[in-house]
Amino acid sequence: MRGRDFEGFYRKIILILYLFFIDTQVVLCVSSECAARREGLRLARLANSSLTCNDGSPAGFYFRRGSNSQHWVVYLEGGGYCWDEASCAARWRRRPGLMSSARWPRARRPPALLSADPTANPLWHASNHVLLPYCSSDMWAGTRLTAVNGSFIFAGRLIVRSVLADLLRLGLAGRLLLVGSSAGGAGVMLNADAIRRALRPHGVRVAAIADSGWFLDRPAKGRRSFSTDAVARLGHSYWRGSPPTSCVREFSERPWLCYFGYRLYPYIRTPLFVFQYLFDSAQLTAEGVRAPRTRAQWDDVHQTGAALRSSLKTVRSTFAPACIAHGALARPEWLAINVSGVTLPQAISCWERRLERGTRERARCAPRRLIERCSWPQCNGSCPRLRDPRTGEEVALAALLQSFGLDVRGAAAAMGLDARQLARMSRAELLPLLAPHT
Repeated sequence: MRGRDFEGFYRKIILILYLFFIDTQVVLCVSSECAARREGLRLARLANSSLTCNDGSPAGFYFRRGSNSQHWVVYLEGGGYCWDEASCAARWRRRPGLMSSARWPRARRPPALLSADPTANPLWHASNHVLLPYCSSDMWAGTRLTAVNGSFIFAGRLIVRSVLADLLRLGLAGRLLLVGSSAGGAGVMLNADAIRRALRPHGVRVAAIADSGWFLDRPAKGRRSFSTDAVARLGHSYWRGSPPTSCVREFSERPWLCYFGYRLYPYIRTPLFVFQYLFDSAQLTAEGVRAPRTRAQWDDVHQTGAALRSSLKTVRSTFAPACIAHGALARPEWLAINVSGVTLPQAISCWERRLERGTRERARCAPRRLIERCSWPQCNGSCPRLRDPRTGEEVALAALLQSFGLDVRGAAAAMGLDARQLARMSRAELLPLLAPHT
């Protein structure tokens, strides 16, 4: 090959390699890790290194500084819990990522409520964002710093307090919004007052949102060996749990009852917004109702829904759609969920404005209490889609309604429709028609 030809060939090779490198970079930059770097939730280890996850690995938090230096959103992750040696051993086998920080990445893509994108997070995109990964398996309530029988550590409550101390060093000021989902939602209710008292001397105002952490101590059904009450009793002892003393004084002989939102709520002084699906799937699972298909199982679902509805009667600020689902604020669909035409972001925005400006916002804002009026599951068109657990396919609404006792044929006749025509209707078409007949 002549010199000039070789030079041209060499340049082509360099160009191809360069383009390949650029393409590779583009591919890498659409990966979750690269997206997390761009979003900027960075891992920070606790200054108090003695506080650890279940397995003794160091605890920590993810942090991003926003443009609004006076507003902080602190999110407690959920993920269930374990309550004795056997359940914790099973959790370690199945979900070690919820008990250890060994594989925590240096950066994480944020959940919806911590997104910096105003279209995904219209309320708090400019806030300082703090994510507390859940690795203590104790509803953020444990204080046991020594491994039980050589097993695990439970330091959730102490981790929360240590993170606050670190945030003060990072400039925490203004208002702190404590939010949590599932076990994190329970953790919000268990820790909100202690956080408010700890931050009051620093001039930081605290408010809280509990997302799907409003569990009930209802008896288990079928073959389930442990009731939710028994699980809370075992966990309270195993974690060396520390619920709020104001509640413990009331239930001195059964302090584990303070892990249930409706029992704890009267003793919470921090402004609290409660989001709760009326047919919470985690509550149903805890009661042993996993995949309802028969009329009797649907009767159990209705009983749970009625109990959840009743338990929310005294809650001042609540948003409760009639859906079979669990957890909302960490998911993109939180923007669309609505009750009586009011979306969840609108309801929370009104609640926050009331905290800032008092009752003058009442006339221009959504009601404080938005609880679905209809009493059957999935009657709300904004509910997350229900899927068959065996196939993963979406369950047709007409079939769903028929399975828990609605006379679909009679409803069709009342509307002047053929039953087969009604069964083929889409969810969007069917809901407005059925609502008057259910």
